Amino acid sequence: MKKFYVFLFILILTLPCFGCRSATQPPLSQVETDLLAVSQNLNGMEKGDGKALKRYYGLNLNDFEEVLIYVPANYMDVSELLVIKAKDPAQLDLIEEAVDTRNAMQLESFGGYGPEQVALLDNYEFKIIGNTLFYCVSPDASVLKDTFIKSMKK
Repeated sequence: MKKFYVFLFILILTLPCFGCRSATQPPLSQVETDLLAVSQNLNGMEKGDGKALKRYYGLNLNDFEEVLIYVPANYMDVSELLVIKAKDPAQLDLIEEAVDTRNAMQLESFGGYGPEQVALLDNYEFKIIGNTLFYCVSPDASVLKDTFIKSMKK
């Protein structure tokens, strides 16, 4: 019986050493740094704010934990990047719907005269990791998505 208590005592003392890895995600400022490192200044895009989020996606900045948005640098570009960390997983459906609507509107706008833009819009990248959604339309979209995934796993 004494051996059992000694074993139990040792087990209790060592369990914290084998604790679960934290499921916290990095701040979007770190993700942004990683994304900028692979695509200088996110070619063809400029950093947006809450107004851009509302204008392009119909979403309110204050509804989310963190938002990173890059919008087209001029009206003939379609390159854009959106990374949103939702407060609640239920918000991801709303964000995904807004992204689908935005992409459909862009396809409609450029469908008649912008084959290069349409090709980019057709090959957008989309990924959800935890409560964070990634959407990108860019010639570098797949590289940016891979970087996003790596950054979220840090």
